[in-house]
Amino acid sequence: MKADFDGKMEYLVKRYDTYGELHKPVEYIRNGLGSWFTCLLYPGMEPSNNLAEQAIREHVVIRKIIGTFRSESGSQNYQYIASLLSTWRLEGMSMFVEMDKILRKELCGFVWLYKYKI
Repeated sequence: MKADFDGKMEYLVKRYDTYGELHKPVEYIRNGLGSWFTCLLYPGMEPSNNLAEQAIREHVVIRKIIGTFRSESGSQNYQYIASLLSTWRLEGMSMFVEMDKILRKELCGFVWLYKYKI
């Protein structure tokens, strides 16, 4: 079925490629050729990216409320923290317990290094 659908998409690209006003949608389809119907190869795979969109929605809202990040490092740090929090949530772990572990490990290590001037 996937091969049949891929063939039909290729046909659409070839047929409408000469129409200038359709350049953008045809190029979009062409760039995805071979990948459009991947969900047919894997039982249970969703045909949309809705789950991925839902996963990042909260972070997009936060970014818009804050007014984006003012520095590259601020943006990267937020990405790391958001990734950790999402992973812990998906694995059913307590975000507070896990963050506490990391902070204690990092801060205690820092205090030890500072105390002994290493």
